[in-house]
Amino acid sequence: MLGYPKNLYLLPFDHRTSFIQTLFGPVKKLTSTQIKIIQNYKTLIFQAFLLAVKKAKFTAGLPAILVDEEFGLSILKSARKKKVAFLLPVEKSGQQIFAFAHGRNFGRVIQTLQPDIVKALVRSHPALKKENQIQLPRLATLSTWCRQNNFKLLVELLVPPTSADLKNFKNKREAFDRQLRPRLTVQVIKAFHAAGIEPDIWKIEALEKSSDWPKVIQSARAGTERQQVSIILLGRGESFAKVKSWFDVAPKRELNGFAVGRTVFLRPLIDLHSGKINKKQALRQIADNYLELVRYWQK
Repeated sequence: MLGYPKNLYLLPFDHRTSFIQTLFGPVKKLTSTQIKIIQNYKTLIFQAFLLAVKKAKFTAGLPAILVDEEFGLSILKSARKKKVAFLLPVEKSGQQIFAFAHGRNFGRVIQTLQPDIVKALVRSHPALKKENQIQLPRLATLSTWCRQNNFKLLVELLVPPTSADLKNFKNKREAFDRQLRPRLTVQVIKAFHAAGIEPDIWKIEALEKSSDWPKVIQSARAGTERQQVSIILLGRGESFAKVKSWFDVAPKRELNGFAVGRTVFLRPLIDLHSGKINKKQALRQIADNYLELVRYWQK
């Protein structure tokens, strides 16, 4: 049966390309020192997560992390020992078309690390026909493999505007998000299903209007076998105020939690990196930020 049995309060910090660019700018190759800095910062985020879990009770959802093995292998191993639920990304970072980070060896990596959930990030739009012809079969391969090998699959779906969309909305992304993206999201989900892509969990960009949620939910759960499919919303690196406004609009009883990362950890890490705060302060701020969103969702 498709779906995941628990609601998720997911702290994602599997960012790789964007993480590097934020800290060091455009670099062709990381130095050993830079790699160590990224590893240390990701470890700090994990420590903050553990602190938050220790400080609060999670009665309505499961606290979980999403981290890459490229910079967070030791974190994944520690999470397994501590029985912390974790998700493993399988996509190659920074790509416009979905590709496996480990090529045909993706299954071996999943089997080795044994994540609770496998995660795939994909950018899709009905107008991107050539791109979809390439990436949908790859995602279908992943979906089939996960079902055959008893791994739950989360698909993180981003529906970015095309240049034509931006032109139509006079380069106003918010207008696109409000007026067109919900309809496109439904179309993309249907296309994924038709291509044999069957996630247990959809991680979807939040919607601006409550009236747009029912059709998205209906498309994700269309058919008898998909009735228990989970849907969580993502934060897209927005401000706390914006994320909370999305929480207010979302039909929480019909959704299954959230995945918010940069909103939680980015400012404390930038301040730590620039020397404005120390490690202990950054740790506390990240933990408090995560708990603030958990409490706001649960209220």
